[in-house]
Amino acid sequence: MDNMSITNTPTSNDACLSIVHSLMCHRQGGESETFAKRAIESLVKKLKEKKDELDSLITAITTNGAHPSKCVTIQRTLDGRLQVAGRKGF
Repeated sequence: MDNMSITNTPTSNDACLSIVHSLMCHRQGGESETFAKRAIESLVKKLKEKKDELDSLITAITTNGAHPSKCVTIQRTLDGRLQVAGRKGF
């Protein structure tokens, strides 16, 4: 039995879609659902090889920052911005 079925909180060992679905439940702000989903998918894919950092991101989001977690580093483009779904920002 995997961790997600016990606690409903995904781990880095779960499938990307399971992680994205869980994190979508914590969505805030005025972005469209489509953009938010693509942004979360992008982050999860970038962190899939960095299991510790992905777990830290999941912890930070699912606990709303209530539990301390490690830093999560995400590589940026040459101009220093992240791009998601054709939008540059951050």
